[in-house]
Amino acid sequence: MSSKTNGFAQGTVLKVAYSMLGLTSCVVLARAGLEISRLKRVTASDALVYLSFACFATMCALYISLSPYMQRLYDVANGTTPPYPELAQDSVKMTKMVFAAPCMFWMTLWSVKFSLLLLYRRLLVGLETRYTVIWWGTAGICLLTHVGNYFFYFRSCGTIPGFWQDGCTGDSAKHAQLVSLYYSFSVDTATNLIIMALPMKLTWNLQMARSKKYAILTLFGTGFVCIFFACLRVAQVAINASKPEAAGQPLDPTWLAIWGIVECSIGVLTIMLLLVRADPSPAVIIGCCPAFAVLVNSARTKITYDSQGYRKHTGSDPSQGRGSRVQLKTIGSMTTRERNHHLGLETIDLHWAEAHSSQEQLRATHEGIIVSKTVLQR
Repeated sequence: MSSKTNGFAQGTVLKVAYSMLGLTSCVVLARAGLEISRLKRVTASDALVYLSFACFATMCALYISLSPYMQRLYDVANGTTPPYPELAQDSVKMTKMVFAAPCMFWMTLWSVKFSLLLLYRRLLVGLETRYTVIWWGTAGICLLTHVGNYFFYFRSCGTIPGFWQDGCTGDSAKHAQLVSLYYSFSVDTATNLIIMALPMKLTWNLQMARSKKYAILTLFGTGFVCIFFACLRVAQVAINASKPEAAGQPLDPTWLAIWGIVECSIGVLTIMLLLVRADPSPAVIIGCCPAFAVLVNSARTKITYDSQGYRKHTGSDPSQGRGSRVQLKTIGSMTTRERNHHLGLETIDLHWAEAHSSQEQLRATHEGIIVSKTVLQR
């Protein structure tokens, strides 16, 4: 760590950037290969995920490119090397790359948020209108807060050219930078909590085993990992900015680089793991959609049939009649049916229906039951 500048050395920034970029790239390439092998059509949610990875890779490339300039400037500031003729040009180049890096940081995080929101649309099929209104409200909040990030950031040094024209020095400029930092942290945390809370109530009311509910809620709750690293990022940067040697100076880019890379990498890895689909595996990980329960049941349930075409059941006696081997499922208690009614699930929805459930419906008028019979003539 540099003594007077209180920043990390070039080697530390490069190690963090290369390691996190390599790890994230492996996960992204693995997911892309899986989707190509399954011939899956790329959706808008998938496109946003790959956009977030592209922005993350761009941010890492910026920090990797500026680290040599940063090290030379730190050496001059610490007195280890004398000033050189290209010092002013290197300072401008480094500052321009530092200016672009936070833009890629926010693009990465908010692309992940919008990707999750698009996936949540599947939860809203067949539900009450108020859930759609809540979804649109959440999307609007995410959009406005994303614009607010750039609004406060571009004004933190007076003007955009002020970033590389000594506009970021002084107490007022540093205060504006801290305002931008705290704003981005607060809206990032708030939107993460809103996005995580949106599907949790719906998931809890699903008709499935409690263990499966906990598994899905755990997937939805992985955003707390991003919140944890966001708290670390802001705390470390704020503590560093409050030190005497950092008085009147802009926020150190090495602290922003290291914690920004880690936070974005965790965000991209989280959404990638949520979106991975592996049908043959018992531990099917489905990204934020109600088809999770359906695919888990279809992957785990092994159906066998006897020689006469009837489904076999555990404990059935082959010596008994055919009708005794046919087992019927319990429709459910009134509490479950009332809960489904409040969720708007009184109609059959392919997203919520079980993989082997029937799509037939009884008449709601209770005037009678219509029985149809098909006669085959040989």
